[in-house]
Amino acid sequence: MDSYHLFSVFFSLFLYSILITAFYGWGKFIIQILGLRNSENRFFSLVVWIGWAINLFFLQIVHFFLPISAFVIIFFLSIGIVIILPQFITSLLGSSIRISTRSLFPVLGLSIFVIFVIFWISSRSMLPPTHYDSGLYHFNKIRWINTYPIVPGLGNLHGRLAFNQTFFLFVAALNFFPLFEHGHSIANSFIFLLTFVTFLELLWPVYKKPSLLWEVHPFRYLSIIFAFPILGYLSLSFYGGLSSPSPDLTSTLLLLVIFIVLIQGLGEWINGKCSQNDRVVFLGVLSTLGLTIKMSNLAFCSVIWGFIFLYILKQRILKIGTRIVLISTFTIIIWCLYSLILSGAPFFPSTIGYISFEWSVPKEKVIAEAQAIQGWGRQPGPDYLNTIGNWQWLEPWLKSMLKNNRDFIYSLAVSLVFCLITFFVFLLKEFKRPKFLEWIILFPPVIGLLFWFFSAPGSRFVNGLFYILSICSALLFLKSIQAINKKRFYLNITLIVFLIINYHSILYGLNNKHKLKSISYSGWHSIKKVPLDQNETLSGLLLYIPKSGDQCWDSPLPCTPYYNKNLMIRTQDKLSSGFLLNNEFH
Repeated sequence: MDSYHLFSVFFSLFLYSILITAFYGWGKFIIQILGLRNSENRFFSLVVWIGWAINLFFLQIVHFFLPISAFVIIFFLSIGIVIILPQFITSLLGSSIRISTRSLFPVLGLSIFVIFVIFWISSRSMLPPTHYDSGLYHFNKIRWINTYPIVPGLGNLHGRLAFNQTFFLFVAALNFFPLFEHGHSIANSFIFLLTFVTFLELLWPVYKKPSLLWEVHPFRYLSIIFAFPILGYLSLSFYGGLSSPSPDLTSTLLLLVIFIVLIQGLGEWINGKCSQNDRVVFLGVLSTLGLTIKMSNLAFCSVIWGFIFLYILKQRILKIGTRIVLISTFTIIIWCLYSLILSGAPFFPSTIGYISFEWSVPKEKVIAEAQAIQGWGRQPGPDYLNTIGNWQWLEPWLKSMLKNNRDFIYSLAVSLVFCLITFFVFLLKEFKRPKFLEWIILFPPVIGLLFWFFSAPGSRFVNGLFYILSICSALLFLKSIQAINKKRFYLNITLIVFLIINYHSILYGLNNKHKLKSISYSGWHSIKKVPLDQNETLSGLLLYIPKSGDQCWDSPLPCTPYYNKNLMIRTQDKLSSGFLLNNEFH
């Protein structure tokens, strides 16, 4: 470990601190706009999440007119810091920190553990990115965002550049272009650490009073404890995760946090605490963001919105509810307009709402992209198109899942077993059947999994829904036995359930503990570069083409592995004017 690595780690910590402070300021600002008063349900980390979501929304708007450069992100971060600075100074001057001797060592131990996690995550995120799609189009898309305002018809250059995933705006912003250019290292690691801190903060009452674990509804805190090993598993195993600009890891973490906040709110509601306005604002903003990060989150996030509408009607908070709906609706409209400019399809690669502009990606190519995603999810490989329009793929897919994705199959099996036990166990007098309001926690993961199965059932698109389903089923079972007034029995069963639910995560960690040493010891690693050729289209446009393979990695613009002789730019010598396919060339 050299001095440059230490500098890199401390600079990452500095950026994390700036991001948290600025996003917290923006989150407080939005909460005030919505008219929410101070609430004991308002957690610091949840406000940061809201601020992050709002910044991505503003970045989309700005990118209609400007490239996402250092000036843009520094401007937004500065506003967030200025918003919160007076409150921070007042709190600092008026507070006095008192830690009893009894709690000093536990707090110190927890602090050391948190510092270790932050140091390790930041170092692991500095490894060279290996995600295949990062070389295929992630870095290419980010370079376009940093260099130009949104480019009309960019999907004509490379179909995947039309994928409208707002996470790439976040990565591009963290490049502080052209000053830093390590945003791919900061983005996923920041969201991972924010998730980790969120879990710790939501679990803090148990740290102060452990008896809450068996005194309150299992939804309140056991959900977080059961989810913690998943974070460890993701940090060690997730394909191209921390060091890649892929949105997959952040999407998984986002769904986990949304699920935890939802299920905690339901637990409080069942215990008689019906005021959940802060949580509803969080769920509304973040579930909308989840859709804009990955369209595979559509079903899960739609179910969350179903809960939100029911709460708004039940509590009659029409004023706050209307504002949440308006913010989310406007976010989706901006997102659709952004996608229209990239491809002519507001929900690319779906043809729903497709408009034939001059720069639109041809409709047949939009359909081909959708079929590629669906077919590849069913059967990766050169024959993926053979899966379209039939069920012949089902048997090979099942065999592949059983062979290569046993953790998902195990989670599904465990979920079914716990649900069946819970369903039959209430026949015994000592047990209590969960209420309908408790059973509905199964709706988001089950409907999300059904959507996943019928759209693109690839393991990388599942976004942790199997883990969420297994946690839900375990909590329902524990609720059914909580009525037994035997604390030791309940805690022992809870421990056994915890080990069953997280068997694969724990086993993976034990078998791969050597990966704890798999971190960078020399600061940020550079992005891979590949040899390029230059090919000219019939219109005279020069394209960079990889000499071999289909990955551009860190290449100059315009780069694409798919040469099309009919490709041209709308205005000569101006790449930002957009791309179109001129079929008049022969």
